Amino acid sequence: MGTSELRDKIIQLLDTDNVSYLEDVFDFAKNKRIETGDSFLELPTEIQELIHESIAQAARGEVTPHAEVMAEVRKKYNLAK
Repeated sequence: MGTSELRDKIIQLLDTDNVSYLEDVFDFAKNKRIETGDSFLELPTEIQELIHESIAQAARGEVTPHAEVMAEVRKKYNLAK
């Protein structure tokens, strides 16, 4: 199973309103990251929350393709391609 497929399966498992379950999963993941020395946990809580929301938005398909963003920037600032 590839990374993308595994990530999708995890997201499906997290599609619940069971707060206790989600807290348990969060605590497990947080502890695993601490064990591996993940620097994400060193970020301020507000930044962690923004990153989590960004990941959720991407999972919901609420994204703008890079090419579209770049086209808008080029047009706005009259930049050559």
